Amino acid sequence: MEQVQKDSLMLFPCPGCNAQLYFNPGHQQLECEYCGVKVAIENGADRVKENSLRQQMSEAGDPAVLIEQQVYKCERCGSQTVFVSDTPTFICSFCNFEVVNPVAYKTRLIQPSGIIPFAVDQQKSISIFKAWLGNGWWAPRDLSQFARQDALHGIYVPFWTYDAQTYSHWSGYGGRYYYVNVSDTDSNGNRTSRQERRTEWIYREGEYQHEFDDILIGGATELTQNEYESIYPYNLAEVVNFDARYMSGFKADVYDIAVHEGYDKAEQFMQQVIHEGCAEQCRIDTYRDLQINTSYENQTYKHILLPLWVCSYVYKTKKYHFLINGQTGKIYGKKPVSAGKVTLTVILVILLILSVYWLTQQ
Repeated sequence: MEQVQKDSLMLFPCPGCNAQLYFNPGHQQLECEYCGVKVAIENGADRVKENSLRQQMSEAGDPAVLIEQQVYKCERCGSQTVFVSDTPTFICSFCNFEVVNPVAYKTRLIQPSGIIPFAVDQQKSISIFKAWLGNGWWAPRDLSQFARQDALHGIYVPFWTYDAQTYSHWSGYGGRYYYVNVSDTDSNGNRTSRQERRTEWIYREGEYQHEFDDILIGGATELTQNEYESIYPYNLAEVVNFDARYMSGFKADVYDIAVHEGYDKAEQFMQQVIHEGCAEQCRIDTYRDLQINTSYENQTYKHILLPLWVCSYVYKTKKYHFLINGQTGKIYGKKPVSAGKVTLTVILVILLILSVYWLTQQ
């Protein structure tokens, strides 16, 4: 059967006809394309729990969250992918390169504790993609030849979430504006009066506390953090226990941003929030010389997989990504700009300006 050839390892055989079951995002269950059998997946969240960041970042690590995993690596862009089947040939989601890699390598990875299943199915993602391609006059006419709908792949992308309690002591100077009347003499010798703003600086200090919950950091370098954030938010309240059955029919990227590297990015975000909070307390009308000393406690993390539709294409040597949030349908994409259309528009604008000028001179 074609379905059996597609996945040589029958991880989720149909109890009716023994074909491979695949996860259906619309029905949120496993389904057989041949005999129509449906198999429900329990969607509890009791195993989605926080792990100690301090223990994981110790020399020994936390052995309780590690598993041995078979990983396939793209020879072109270096992205690493896991499958729920033996797949010696696959199309890389991030560079659209057909990878022939019959031998996966084993490595110990932090096991995902949670997953948000796909809610946007392939048909819906293609509709969204076609609508996006059709919008925008500035794009080249031949864009659809490069950004093909068959290059749109559903993939579970690794993310880290981080929690922390922070305690900050700050000190600085709050500025209070006041105004004084200033007299001047103009060039004609006339006396004038104006108000001049001045600032009274007052020393201030205080405490600022903030509890951070589920700071979301992308775990794969194939996309930038800005690209990840462009399709936020994910509704993390819908995270359920990780179950490989949700991955049937999809790929899953492997993180290459380690847990401590992700935390460094999360801490940069925390520092920005803390600075803004302390500045708000210090400020009267303005502030200066703000000094902040922060301690971090109860730092925890989770490793979760989130659904994403990805199309990667190259247009005139430049790489572009089109992304669809697999939970909400929110999109992000950049298109190349047609140099010919830009030139034509500039010429038309110049002609319009010349026409208006000629008419005004008549």
